Amino acid sequence: MAGTTVHPAQDTRPLLSDTERERVYRRNFSLFLSDFVIFTIAMNFIGSTTVIPDFVRKLTDFEVLIALSGQLFEVGWLLPQLFVARSLVRVENKKWWFIGPNIPVRLLILSFAGIIVILGPDRPGLMLGLFLLFYGLAALGDGLVGVPWVDLVGSSLDGRRRARLFGLGNATVGVLVLGLAPIVDMILGDSGPEYPNNYALLFGLAGVLFVVTIPLGLFIRELPGGKPQETAPPMREYLPDLLRVLREDKPYRGMIITRVLAALFTLAAPFYIGLATERLDISSDTAVSTALAVQTVGSVTGALFFSWLGDRRALQFIRMALFIAVLQPSLALLAILVGPLPLYVAFLAGGFVAGSLGISFINWVIAYATPEQRPVYSGLFNSVSAVALFAAPLTGGTIVEVLGYEAVFIVALVIILAALTVALRYVHAPAHSAV
Repeated sequence: MAGTTVHPAQDTRPLLSDTERERVYRRNFSLFLSDFVIFTIAMNFIGSTTVIPDFVRKLTDFEVLIALSGQLFEVGWLLPQLFVARSLVRVENKKWWFIGPNIPVRLLILSFAGIIVILGPDRPGLMLGLFLLFYGLAALGDGLVGVPWVDLVGSSLDGRRRARLFGLGNATVGVLVLGLAPIVDMILGDSGPEYPNNYALLFGLAGVLFVVTIPLGLFIRELPGGKPQETAPPMREYLPDLLRVLREDKPYRGMIITRVLAALFTLAAPFYIGLATERLDISSDTAVSTALAVQTVGSVTGALFFSWLGDRRALQFIRMALFIAVLQPSLALLAILVGPLPLYVAFLAGGFVAGSLGISFINWVIAYATPEQRPVYSGLFNSVSAVALFAAPLTGGTIVEVLGYEAVFIVALVIILAALTVALRYVHAPAHSAV
């Protein structure tokens, strides 16, 4: 788009020429990709379905709390986004809403690593409480930047590079994380530090990587997005308007239902590793490291498929990923009968879903919503998902406590089949959309 036309959002800066915009896209892509890769590697050092539940299991045998720990970060990340979106509708430039909270928030995990060392092995109750505090605050803080990050990605990258960011980012992480499995195995194994310093080392490595990401956002160049409103709408108008959006926008409503069901499906997520260690008698170091490696292979495969199809066939890809998700609880149930091998294939399927389904949902919303709609659409989409994610571990933990592993995998299977049905029958890309 050449020339010097003024953006309608009362932006007095001239719009960029095609050549200049392409240069900005390339630079922003490198910065977004670096932040995405480093952050996600850090999260893999303290994997939410492997290391985190295994760590919490050392501190308590309460299955509901163990299940909640595996979902805590994602719930905390998603939950505040609807309310952040309400404030952002009057903000033209979102960059500092992304950068600001990162500075204190991404120090929290590193701080908790030091707390583990200080407390030692003899105060599990206090350590559990501080873990929930620091990990929960880190999640909520990351939630503050979720909506501005989505808006920045939508406004400051083109659609082709956005799909590559998500797909190649996850694929790159997957390849690099393959090298993490033996490191995690060594740290948690007999040759590593004694408990709890072995977990302190994992949290410390993750914390250092989180800190490294802080300056990257400073160099992102924000391009003009949607036209801001003069004031944020009052709650008495904001919430009814959200209901109107859900009532009138059928494709968006169908995708939210699909996303909520996919979130509820995670009620079984912490118990795949529990099945390995508690029922199939595989040691923690072997189970965690092998599961991490197999999940990573699946994650790389899913991410590469998304890079290939994500920008052109977003809805079709979501349907395919949901079909693969059906395999995970099915194979876990089979493993109870025949042994560990199907469970490792279940981790492979779970890795594919983890590496692609979440990013495909985000990409669908970014592509579907107009720039003006994007903060509210992404905020509502994520916050509703957070409610389901919060309910999932409570439900899953209760099911395991009362009925056992078989029941939780059966319930997960029913839920994901329902999600696939909704995506196939009720979600359709509108004529004006490329998704």
